[in-house]
Order: sequence, then C-alpha cells, then structure tokens
Amino acid sequence: MPILYRNAAGKDVTHTSYSARSTFNKCPRQFQLERIDGWSDKAQRAAPLFGKCIEAGLQAYEESGRTAASGVKVFSRLWEEVKMIPDFDKLIYTATEVSFDQLMKTGQQLMRLYELRAPHLPIYKPVFQQKIRKTIFPGTNLANIENVAVLDILSFAPWNHKMLPKAAVDMTCADCATRWSCSLEADGPPFSPCNEHITRELIIDVKTSGKDFPTDLVALDPQLAEYAWQTRIPDVAFLWFVKGSHGLKRESRVSLLKDYSVGGDKFWAGWEGVVVDVGDADADGRCWVYIGDRAASDEYYASIKDLRGKARTAAEKEGLDRLQAEGRVIAVSDLDVTKQKIQFAAARLTDDDMDEVGRSVAQTTVEMVRAHEQDFYEKSPGVRFPNEKCGFCSMRHICLHRSEERDKLLTKRGEEWLDSGHDDEVE
Repeated sequence: MPILYRNAAGKDVTHTSYSARSTFNKCPRQFQLERIDGWSDKAQRAAPLFGKCIEAGLQAYEESGRTAASGVKVFSRLWEEVKMIPDFDKLIYTATEVSFDQLMKTGQQLMRLYELRAPHLPIYKPVFQQKIRKTIFPGTNLANIENVAVLDILSFAPWNHKMLPKAAVDMTCADCATRWSCSLEADGPPFSPCNEHITRELIIDVKTSGKDFPTDLVALDPQLAEYAWQTRIPDVAFLWFVKGSHGLKRESRVSLLKDYSVGGDKFWAGWEGVVVDVGDADADGRCWVYIGDRAASDEYYASIKDLRGKARTAAEKEGLDRLQAEGRVIAVSDLDVTKQKIQFAAARLTDDDMDEVGRSVAQTTVEMVRAHEQDFYEKSPGVRFPNEKCGFCSMRHICLHRSEERDKLLTKRGEEWLDSGHDDEVE
C-alpha cells in the first residue's frame, strides 16, 4: 500500500499532519533530513518546554473547576521539573526569556492573568488534547493515508458570546424546546433563557510567543484553517500567551494582578494600563508604579517636557499628585502588575474556505507520496530577502557539505517522529 515516507527507524508512515506538511512545503530536503534521516539540532530551546508547562497549567486550572491558583501551582511544579532534564544547563533562552528563573516568574504571572481573563473567554466545558484522524482520499488507492490533528481545546461556547464572530442560527434549544432562527443581520436572537443552552463548537489552539499576534488576520492562519477542514467546525481561535520582559519603565503596557481602590474608584484585577512613571526602588528592590490610560500618560509627559533638574522633579511630583487626585492614575506595587499579555482572537470560516484547505492538503500529500516513490526530495533554498530561510535552518550545514559543523551542532537518531500537535513557540 502507498506510504508517505519511511522514517529513520525503518517504519512506514501513513499519516501526515500540519507540522509535517509545513516542513515539506518549506523545503522537501529539510523534511527528508529531519523526518526520514533522523537529523535534529543538538541545542534545546527553553521555549517549547515552557509552552508545554503553560498548557498543562491551563488545563489543570480548567479541569479543577477553576480553583484559584491551581494553574499557577501545576505550572510551577512542572517548570521546576525541567531542571532534571539532561543538559538543563545548556538550555537556550531568547532575549525576552533571559533565564530559567525569569521564565518561572513569567509563567506564574501568565497563569495568574489567565485566571482573571478566563471568565470573559468563550471557554466552556473544554475538552483538551482531542486527537482527530481523517482519511484524505476515501475510496481511492490512497485511502490508507490519514491526516492527524490534535486540538488543544474544544470548547462548547454560547452561540452569541461577545468574543465570537456573529453567526446565523436556525435550531431548537434542546433544553427548553424554544425555536430560534435569525440571520447575521438580525444581530442574533435574544438568548434568554437560552443563552447557555444554544452552543457552538469552538476549536482553540494555544500558543506561547515572544510577540503579539495580528488578531485581525486570524482567519488566514493555515493551521487553524486545517483544523476547521479536518473537523468541519467553522469556528476557530487562538489563545495566545505573550511573554514579556519584567523591567518596568515609562510607557510600558501592563495589567493589574489584583484589585485596587482609590477614593471611590475601583481598578479591577486584569485592567490594562500604561506605566506613567516608576518610583525609586527600596532596599528590597520593590517600588511603586504609577499607571493610567494613554491620555493620562500623554498629559503627564507634556507637563514635564523640556524641564530639567529641580524644576522637572517638582513638575513630576505635581503632575502625579494631580492625576492621582483626579482618579486617572494609581500607584501600585511592582509585584501587582505584569507586562505579560494574553490575546484571544476568533474567526468563522466558510465552507469554501474549508474546502480549499482540503484541496491544498490533498495536493501536498500527493507530492509527499510521489517524493517517497521517486526517492527525490528537492532542495528549496532561500538565502535572500524575502525568503532567507536557509539562515534559520539547522540542516544548512548538511546542504553545504560542512561535516565538521554538522557533527558539532546536529545529532542523528532512529526514533519515530510523533506528531504531538504541540507547536508551542512562535518567535
């Protein structure tokens, strides 16, 4: 029977995935070197390990019934266990990540922030790590070839949740037998008391990254589109955990991690603001952070612009005192704010969108079968803008016939590649 490839352990592989096709489309030769010949980078980045710990903390929090701090505890325990992996001292950190200890702080703050965001997200009765298989060519000589997808979260969200795209509905509520029918133009039915009864399935992929996701482009993400085609579930979303540094300075974007009351005003945990100024640190390294909205920040900077020395110091104090008195700026402990961020972006794909993805999956899969049958995986190099991919590929030393660099940086293994569905890090 046809196969996709034979892996480094000599086993026939008849299933493919988004990850496998992504590598093949980028460069068939890289696919061959990694998946078939078994070459991999000796260096291990901290980012994928961190991403798995974040997902585990998220899952633990949701499955505990959203017990306070449960996610923080699980993340902290699992991240501490990372110290026991071989070559822990050789883990590679990005400039944002800095170190193991800094990532421990980052993860704990992200888990705390998720607890604050969770009640507002369309995550209801979530099912985690749902593995889905789909025959790509049913009824043909390639009927044994399957596509495998692992859904991070399958949620059953209220149909008219405010964070989801509008969708027409024509159904009867299973709980109260009320008949609802509306178009997109009708802005949805008044779901009362059916708000929690009429739901729609939502696929959510969880990512950790060092930069923001362009939320307005979520409908164009190929991985989410493949999940929609695989399941015929049109609603897809990213839950995007953004790692930030921990240094606080003027104009840093931050979120509160606890409630603060100033006069009669209350600033809720989770509120996002801008650092207007940062006070001097005390003997323990703690300091007050003054935060407000962008308008307050701009007004403050305008009041001290071009001032120097004592005049500037006096203007800073006067400006902060006035803005605090007006309730537009609050002073909080640096322990109670975070530069970490959580983004959520959803899209609803059309049937045509999903059908197009299916045709693309089929086309690439056929090319993979042909490459195996002909034993030819062509190089697809790129060294100049906007396609300078070779500079980021660890397989380049093999393509350049540099055996010394290859043996120094790469290792060869015979274990089977398993498509876990955890493409955690996006840098």
